[in-house]
Amino acid sequence: MAVQAEAGSPTAQPWWDGAVIYQLMPRSFSDANGDGIGDLQGLQNRLRYLRWLGVDAIWLTPIYPSPLRDGGYDITDFTDVHPELGDLAGLHRLIEAAHGQGLKVILDLVLNHTSNLHPWFQRARFAAPGSAERNYYVWSDSEERYGTAPVLFRHFEDSNWQWDELAGQFYLHRFLHHQPDLNYDNPAVQEAMLQVVEFWLERGVDGFRLDAIPFLFEREDTRCEGLPETHAFLKRLRSRVQESSRRRGRPEVLLLAEAIQPMDEAMPYLDEGELNAAFNFGLTAHLFAAVAYGQAADLVQFLTELSERDVGRGWALPLRNHDELWLGDGHLVPQEVIHRIRDGLPAARGHWLNWGINRRLAPLLNGDPRPNMALHALLYSLPGMPCIYYGDELGMGDWPGLRDRDANRTPMAWTPERNGGFSSAPDPLLVLPPITAPGYDYRVVNVEVQKSLNGSLLNWHRRMLMSRKLLSALRHGDFRVLPSGHPSMVSYVRQSLEMTVLVAVNLSGTGASTQLNLTPWQGQRVRELLWGCDFPEATEEWFVYLPAYGFGWWLLGDAELSTSSKSAAGVASRSAST
Repeated sequence: MAVQAEAGSPTAQPWWDGAVIYQLMPRSFSDANGDGIGDLQGLQNRLRYLRWLGVDAIWLTPIYPSPLRDGGYDITDFTDVHPELGDLAGLHRLIEAAHGQGLKVILDLVLNHTSNLHPWFQRARFAAPGSAERNYYVWSDSEERYGTAPVLFRHFEDSNWQWDELAGQFYLHRFLHHQPDLNYDNPAVQEAMLQVVEFWLERGVDGFRLDAIPFLFEREDTRCEGLPETHAFLKRLRSRVQESSRRRGRPEVLLLAEAIQPMDEAMPYLDEGELNAAFNFGLTAHLFAAVAYGQAADLVQFLTELSERDVGRGWALPLRNHDELWLGDGHLVPQEVIHRIRDGLPAARGHWLNWGINRRLAPLLNGDPRPNMALHALLYSLPGMPCIYYGDELGMGDWPGLRDRDANRTPMAWTPERNGGFSSAPDPLLVLPPITAPGYDYRVVNVEVQKSLNGSLLNWHRRMLMSRKLLSALRHGDFRVLPSGHPSMVSYVRQSLEMTVLVAVNLSGTGASTQLNLTPWQGQRVRELLWGCDFPEATEEWFVYLPAYGFGWWLLGDAELSTSSKSAAGVASRSAST
């Protein structure tokens, strides 16, 4: 990975290099007007919390007008705001306020499909076959077309095709039947979506999370995923975005691909001239498999391959998000990795939805904060952009049994007050019920209580994020896996011009000790960054012991810490009680 350049230099890294992204659902985050639904003003009122936490960017799930049959991913107007959330003026105020707090704003943009209530689709239904209006979507006289494409929402749909009585044809929907796929073989569709992107760029957004990006085009005898035509369109999109940014004199805008594919198939989205970043869902699956069985061999192999082929690429690193923990049908990761997750995490049993697990992070880990910390110690020190799902910094629970994926989209818990401080509305008006399950009750698991407890999970996350922000090696440094003699441990080094940081994490529920070969730093000083104490100097057989789900970050080298790094060590060392 290229080392971070000085700010303002010709080779300076873009704003998202090493950034931490906080994903939130505006409807479930904070309600300012008391109608029971989170809104943009409520989010604006909470920006100081996000700055305090230490994140760099906020990713908003869809805010557009929608019938909300799929959480807003079924869109009826790409160039407006859902009236329950606010309006375009309110979004402008939110973006300005976020920028004032040093936060970037990323919008979720659904390129693949619309709602069946979108005016484009309603015109298509009434238009004649072969007409310009009909050709905005993908139609067929038979369900046999594109028969090799798998059904993605297998718990809800039996086919990728839906008969429309009015049109007298089937229309394609790779997702739910009320989400017809746009026809990207139609140049008018491509131009219309590029104009949507231009519309939001004019309003100052800093990036887009591009939903379901592999499915834009279809071809016979393929999975209809990641086709060459899709990559060609994305290059055109990138070019349009870059041109728009230059015209406005703004920094480059982040284009982040949601491509739930194996690493080899996701990497082309990051080729020169295409997108800036993509989610590394393969890494997510390997992290959960490792902590489920306490065995790190497959994860170490995955990280080794990543370091050998791909260190400099822009990977976004999620643990959980608004969807199920997507594992696929053996296409994303090997079947044995899927089995380890399903068998090794008891909370996953009985909560399998589509191709994934519909649980939040804390319940998946049985409410134990130690594996939560171990996984985040990896996430916050690996190359790329760590992603935090709202509430996971608290250890929030979920509500199994709610409709579809609503189980992990419940209101953010702010205070012990009624409705967790999310809204003053009567209970029946709430967008979703707050969590009251034992161990996750909002009266205990909330921001106000955890901010007051030095040893809370929330304060631990804040200290870790502050340390990461101040340690250049963890944000921008090279990445090299170190062989470990213990099957439950992962170890590697991150190195920038200023410093070298050693990371070791024990992913098992029992203590582990091992020897690491630190020959390249033979005889150099070793200082623990989070506790601020010296360890034995580096040797060929450097010994380390880690307790159950324990981890360590160490500075290697004789040079004095920079002022900012000293601050990081000092802040982190005050977290001893955690």
